[in-house]
Amino acid sequence: MRNQLPMQRSALTMTASGSRQRGFTLIEMAVVMFVIALLLGSLLIPLTTQVEQRQISEVQKALEEIKESIIGFAAANGYIPCPDKTSAAGAGTMNDGQEDVTAATGACVVTEGNLPWVTLGVANMDPWGNRFRYRVSGPFAQRSPSPTFTLTSTSSAEVCAATGCGTRLTVATDGPPAIILSHGRNGYGAINSNSGVANTAPTSADELENTNGDATYVYRVATAMGAAVGEFDDIVAWISRNVLLNRMVTAGKLP
Repeated sequence: MRNQLPMQRSALTMTASGSRQRGFTLIEMAVVMFVIALLLGSLLIPLTTQVEQRQISEVQKALEEIKESIIGFAAANGYIPCPDKTSAAGAGTMNDGQEDVTAATGACVVTEGNLPWVTLGVANMDPWGNRFRYRVSGPFAQRSPSPTFTLTSTSSAEVCAATGCGTRLTVATDGPPAIILSHGRNGYGAINSNSGVANTAPTSADELENTNGDATYVYRVATAMGAAVGEFDDIVAWISRNVLLNRMVTAGKLP
């Protein structure tokens, strides 16, 4: 019995010691997890920013490739492609990536719609899963039996720094033959590539300007939700009339 008592006390001591040791380990793990959470939190925003910037760069690169494809199409055919329509009205099939043309007149079914990505052989959507919006000036896209554009053809389309066009980024009386844009990360007003249906409409004036169907578009620095000038993340590109005409002359399509 005398021998058993010390052994029991020793066992109790070891158990208590082990309990204390396990308790400290859990506390230490909690501290480590807390530190990791802080580190991940501090990295999350910069990582999100990096991903978004990479997506914007991808769109800008895609828009440059699209512009070159449109100019190459014009050099081969004598006119730029018409949009792919987004509604059932008129000839052709909506949201199929093919340009839609009224055969009897040679005019575009619509002057604004999807970029005809199949016709051009380019990307069919932006990194956020939405179609590129595409606007053409009618005279530059029409074809036989209508006459194709010449060195004197002009466009009424315009790109401005804000709604109301207080500051124009293109010539007021001679705008670009074609305008292409991505509706950015928020995708407001864009045609979704999966559903073929328009996303939620934008609420800011400048983004609304890019979806209202007229020939005026806004291109400016992106601003976040809650900004005094309104949210804006559209990415806009356009084809210069002079660049198009010069390339057409070089290709022998214009005198």
